[in-house]
Amino acid sequence: MSNQQGRTMGMTRSHLVAAVFLDEVCARDAIADLKLAGVRANQIGVALSDEGKRAHALNPEAKHLPGDMEGKHSLLWRVRHSIQHDAHRHEGRGLSSRQDAAAANEEQPGFTEIDLTDTLRGLGIAEATIQLLHHQVGAKGFLILVDAGDEENRIDSILLKNRGMPRTAMVTEQAKITS
Repeated sequence: MSNQQGRTMGMTRSHLVAAVFLDEVCARDAIADLKLAGVRANQIGVALSDEGKRAHALNPEAKHLPGDMEGKHSLLWRVRHSIQHDAHRHEGRGLSSRQDAAAANEEQPGFTEIDLTDTLRGLGIAEATIQLLHHQVGAKGFLILVDAGDEENRIDSILLKNRGMPRTAMVTEQAKITS
C-alpha cells in the first residue's frame, strides 16, 4: 500500500462525487478516465472497506488498490479509447490509447489512498451510512470519492460509464444531530 494509507482528503460535501466499484479493473478504468479529464491525484480518493483492509492484511502480496494504470484495462475501456483515438486521428490530433494511458500515469500514484471511516466522519456523515458503505464496498471493492469542483455531472458520468455504482447522495448527506 502507498505511504498515504489512512489519510483523509480536504473535500467538501458540496462538490463531492462518489461511486462504489466492485471490480479492480473498472476502478482502474475510472481513475484513468478521471486523469485523462484533468482530475489531479489529490482530488481522487480511493478507500477500502474494513473488510478489504483485513483481507489485505491476510494476503499482503495481493494488490488491493488499482494503482497500476499501465495495460490493465477492460475491453470496453480499450475499445472506447481506440474509437476516440480514431476520431482524433481523423481530426488531425495524434492521440492514441497508449498515449492516453501514459497521460493517466503522470502522477504516481494517480490517486490518494484514504481511510473510508475517517474521511466520511470528517465530512459529518452518519455512522449508519458509513457502516452501510463499508458493507457495500466489501472485501474486494473500492469507494472512489472525487472532489469535482463545478464539474459534478461530468465526473459522475465518468464514474458511471466505468461501472461505478453512484453513492454521491450517501456521502453528501448531513448526519442528523439529535438533541
